[in-house]
Amino acid sequence: MNQEARDGGAESSGTIGRVRYRASWQQTLPLALILGAVVLTQWSNPLLWAHQRPGLFDMPFGSRILALVLPLLITLELWVLSRYVGVTLTPEAVVVHNLRRRTIPWSRVAEVAVEPFTGGRRVVLYETDGRRTPLRVPSSGFLSRDRRFDEKAAAIRGWWLAGGGVARVEDTAGEPEAWGDTYGRLPERLVMRPAPSRSVPAVLLLGWLAADALMAGFAEGPGSAHPTLLSRTLGALVAMSLLLGAGFLSLGRGVVLTADHLVVRGLRPRTVPRDEIRGIAVERHRGGRRPVLLEADGRRTPLPVPRVGRVLWDSEFEAKVRTLGDWWRTHAAAGTTATDAALRPSDQPSLQPPLPPYLGPRLWQKGVVALACVVLGYEIVLSVVVGALFLAVGQ
Repeated sequence: MNQEARDGGAESSGTIGRVRYRASWQQTLPLALILGAVVLTQWSNPLLWAHQRPGLFDMPFGSRILALVLPLLITLELWVLSRYVGVTLTPEAVVVHNLRRRTIPWSRVAEVAVEPFTGGRRVVLYETDGRRTPLRVPSSGFLSRDRRFDEKAAAIRGWWLAGGGVARVEDTAGEPEAWGDTYGRLPERLVMRPAPSRSVPAVLLLGWLAADALMAGFAEGPGSAHPTLLSRTLGALVAMSLLLGAGFLSLGRGVVLTADHLVVRGLRPRTVPRDEIRGIAVERHRGGRRPVLLEADGRRTPLPVPRVGRVLWDSEFEAKVRTLGDWWRTHAAAGTTATDAALRPSDQPSLQPPLPPYLGPRLWQKGVVALACVVLGYEIVLSVVVGALFLAVGQ
């Protein structure tokens, strides 16, 4: 008989029976709070309700119905994500519970891998026919972290091996905590972007400034001066520039790893062939740490990710650095002899002692970033609501 386990799992003794993995309440709670804030914003928006005061805009009856139906849709969505979506492991097959349920026999699974996804990690099943099936659960990411993710991923791989899967020899050589793949198998193309804990505060700040710039361009000036076409254009351009900057900080920067080269994405993108990389070092930078490429011509190229700073952090910093080292060692050995590989420098500069492992953010760092995100998010919602009200009243 199956037994409900902590953190979204249903476990049974041994490999007999079924194991069910669902999203844990710690993963569902942040999404519920965000969607609940959206509902409260809709309910508290004065534009949704009729007023007897002259000059206020009255929304149509359909918008009011939407404000009442929205909580029901959100409740249904949370139930589907928390109770239905997941995966069931049996001795013969794995059952993937999405909107479309699929049963995949273990004999058709060629590999069980762990890959990065939007700042987190998820399990991906590679089937013998070339199909790639990402699993929604188990997964771990920003605001939906699963402390038992590695344990659940290892359990899925164990069921796969017990069901007839065969692990390749090179898969057992990797470190079990590598960010790119828990079992040492790196994908052909791996993209590293800034962690949400580093990009979200900056994106919210730029979003707040963009909302204020747009309001300033469309607001009436002193002495009841109406906004001009120039002020509206400037406000829209400034807001658009800030939003583009926010998109660049969250999605534009990063590192792309392929079999032949490494691409550094930044203000000045650069492609470094793997043959010109002689090592990867980690150095101190402005109270934090950052990885640096050591190139054959003596050039040092700092990488935009992963990084940790005085306040902002990346919980996967050490795992991502290990992935960079694994990528370099894997492809550096291709086409070279053992003697040539031995002549390459180590990952750490010889003139600097190796830094101690990064132990993750401190409690005060989490508190400061969480408070800043809450304040900035509230300011953005307030600016949007007030701006919409002013535009409606001015019509």
